[in-house]
Amino acid sequence: MQGLTGFGVMLVALPLMAMFIGIKTAVPLIVLFGMVINLILIYQLSRHFSPRKWLPLVIASLPGIPVGVYIHKSVSQRPLEILVGIVLIITTANTWLRFRPKQALGRFWAAVAGFAAGCLAGSIGTSGPPVVIYTSLQPWTKSEIKATLVAFFMLNGLGVLVFFLLNGFFTVRTLVLFGWCAAPLVLGVLAGSLFYGRINDAHYRNVVLWLLGLLGLLMLFKG
Repeated sequence: MQGLTGFGVMLVALPLMAMFIGIKTAVPLIVLFGMVINLILIYQLSRHFSPRKWLPLVIASLPGIPVGVYIHKSVSQRPLEILVGIVLIITTANTWLRFRPKQALGRFWAAVAGFAAGCLAGSIGTSGPPVVIYTSLQPWTKSEIKATLVAFFMLNGLGVLVFFLLNGFFTVRTLVLFGWCAAPLVLGVLAGSLFYGRINDAHYRNVVLWLLGLLGLLMLFKG
């Protein structure tokens, strides 16, 4: 799924893997998955990366992280997950009904999306929804959208990886499971990238919107 759209590894893998190996093992394992996936996609999309598109998102996310940590300590996760689910579903419906901006969203909205992503990362551990919404509303090509998502998630994942390393979250079991999963993971990314190369920009946006809607429903259900 992430090879096709540029996001979705947490959405697809976490609910399934948590049933078999437990959430505390699944999350660090998926962090490793994300790093491998993004390294492959960065190589594939290297000529489409534009710092002007992803750097404002990354910078704006940094002050949002401590705010999110504060929210995590003072507010329960359930209302936050419900709020994110509602926003995702409204945004998906809005875009399907073609109520989209007539021109590119400016730096202000990049700052809003980045800051919101940082807040979500610090509060519920999911930074993706605001960035996916922001990129899906831009008049960019599918390669520009996917490259921006990959760059953001790669840098965000590096921060999470360092945090997990410092806190000893990567156990021997995690590394053994990662070894078993590495080959299927790479094959999955290549398969997703193959399908990505065969769809046009309009179909790509529809796939992203379906995933956004599904993520919104999952957030509501979880909340």
